[in-house]
Order: sequence, then C-alpha cells, then structure tokens
Amino acid sequence: MKARNVIATLFLLLLVAGFFLRRRWQEPAAREAFDRHPSRLTLTKHARCRMDCRHISESEIREIMNKGIINLAKSDPRDKPCPTYALQGTTEGGESIRVIFAQCSDETRVITTYNLKQDFECHCPGDERKKHR
Repeated sequence: MKARNVIATLFLLLLVAGFFLRRRWQEPAAREAFDRHPSRLTLTKHARCRMDCRHISESEIREIMNKGIINLAKSDPRDKPCPTYALQGTTEGGESIRVIFAQCSDETRVITTYNLKQDFECHCPGDERKKHR
C-alpha cells in the first residue's frame, strides 16, 4: 500500500510540474514598453533648443528612437502624466546621444537630448529652474 501511495504522489507531482511547464511555454513573448513607431512625434521647445545647441538633427532623433537602447536607470515608466523613456545609442554619423521621450497615448514628445561624448554650454528656457532645485 505504501508503494502505491508513493507512485500516486510522484504521478501527481509530475502532473503539476507538466502543467506549469506547459503554461510557461505558452506565455506570450515579452513586449517592449516603449512604442518605437508612434503615430505622432512632437519636439518640445526645450528639445529643439537642445538639439540646435548640441547639433542633433531630427533624423538622428528618429534613428535613436528606432535602434537605441532603453536606459532603464534614466527612464521612468511610471512618470505622470506620460511615462518617460531615455533611449541612447550611436548614430550613423558617429554621434553618441541620449534622447528623453515622453510617451503619451496620443503622441510621443521629445523632451530633451544629450550628446554623451561632448559637453555643450546651452542656455535653453527652463534651465534656470533645474539649477535651483
């Protein structure tokens, strides 16, 4: 009788393990939180100023949006009213840049840009508030 209980227990454990493994294999693939192909891309005044100062073009912004790596340490997917994502990478022209995007339901806004290899002295609207915080 004890051997029968052991076999039944092992069968039950194998059945439960099989159930969990099957469920795991059928889970949908993980989806990236950042939409790389939004219906509308808007550049804020601050972003335009930073882009001009740091010699970053709109085509470079789109290039980073398409192939850049999400820097999770600089992103805030819980930001309100729209989640913010920092994407960075090297452009075709060899520029190493980071772009901060705010991804809302109806549009994606470029908040600011950084050149990661070269410092630029920019004087854009809103910079004064950051220095006093």
